[in-house]
Amino acid sequence: GITKTFGGVKALDNVDFGLREGEVHGLVGENGAGKSTLMKILYGLYEADEGEVLLNGKPLEIHEPTDAISHGIGMIHQHFTLVPTQTVLENIIIGTRDKRKFFLDLKGARKKVLALQDRFGLHVDPDARVWTLSIGQQQKVEILKALYRDSRVLIMDEPTSSLSIQEVQVLFKVIADLTDAGVAIVYISHRLEEIFEIADRIAVLRDGQMVGTVARDQTDEDEVVRMMIGRDLNEYMHERAAVKQDATV
Repeated sequence: GITKTFGGVKALDNVDFGLREGEVHGLVGENGAGKSTLMKILYGLYEADEGEVLLNGKPLEIHEPTDAISHGIGMIHQHFTLVPTQTVLENIIIGTRDKRKFFLDLKGARKKVLALQDRFGLHVDPDARVWTLSIGQQQKVEILKALYRDSRVLIMDEPTSSLSIQEVQVLFKVIADLTDAGVAIVYISHRLEEIFEIADRIAVLRDGQMVGTVARDQTDEDEVVRMMIGRDLNEYMHERAAVKQDATV
């Protein structure tokens, strides 16, 4: 029942969204449909005007990202939030602290990061400066940063927008390993071919409302597009062409 209004405009209107352990749930919709807004509420960057977030049936109080992180919710933003001049290890552990110790256990942190790299195939030199890394490597660091904080829910917002074809396939392998380990992933993308390659279920937002959720193997791209735009794709493209022609007369 999530509702969010900005300046009198409803960005989200009584939206329900569910996520299961170990699944990839694709979240799609046209620009401005409310996808990122919904996930920013889950991650604590925005607060909902109405509605609630439940984890295993129990309500959560999420007012800021630290609240979400404490409940095992992580988010990989479309634009990374790394510090370029710091090392990979420093970026992963930034903001964390063992309350039982006065000093950060760098040796223990490195051991945990290396174990995560081996488990999920996220190999990046811990001592490399972030500014020297490729976009694909930086994304691995962002994922490691979330996993280091024990995230069991991982939100990925347009994760392949800046990746090469090879890096996309590496990411998909990482996602498969994560879901095998029980991590639940929300995958936001405008690339339907990717959604149909990796998602288990697909949720469609249109104009701030949840149109529906469908199993990937029980639908096709044409049906999802109809859900996104509210009409048949051919009709939509015909209208767009007519508007463009009128604008050039």
